Amino acid sequence: MKTRVFTTGEVAAICGVSADTVSRWFDLGQIDGYRLGPGGDRRIPYLSLRKFMLSHGIPLERLEEGERRVMVIDDDPYYLDLIPSLLSQEEAYAVITASTGFEAGIMIVEHNPQVILLDVNLADMDGRMVCERIKSRPETRNARILAMSGFISDEEVKELSDYGFDDFIRKPFTLDDLGGRVTALFDLPNTRVNHPRNPHL
Repeated sequence: MKTRVFTTGEVAAICGVSADTVSRWFDLGQIDGYRLGPGGDRRIPYLSLRKFMLSHGIPLERLEEGERRVMVIDDDPYYLDLIPSLLSQEEAYAVITASTGFEAGIMIVEHNPQVILLDVNLADMDGRMVCERIKSRPETRNARILAMSGFISDEEVKELSDYGFDDFIRKPFTLDDLGGRVTALFDLPNTRVNHPRNPHL
């Protein structure tokens, strides 16, 4: 997972306060972070800043503006390593990974990814059920979900849209194929459509 880190000046611009205010938050332990060496510059990780903003009612728009967040949900360690590596060659995606449907349910709400790559055959639960849950929640229903599998039939692929999937890619896949699918999902409008741009469903 790629972790973004901010300076006090960057946090100040995001939160609409002065850098001195952010330094005070940091020094009082109100916002978690670290220093670059003893007495060095303060650094605040993305998740610490997001948690602080949520708990203080500060809108997240400036924090998340322009960021492309992708979540990969797969119980195969090979793909959890491969997919972030492939996507990093395409664009500067912020990639979050989860190895179970249960873990993914917690992390999706926390990170709010715009695109989710979801293995249909998870060990702990059916990926189709995970997709239905994501699409049924108001806070996550706009996420675009790409189904992944090497073990389902063409007939089952046709039924994936019934569960809320926006596209499908069969394993194993190429970098060009994966990158193209992810880019297309980011380009979809927020209003859900019947996959005219995704002929694989």
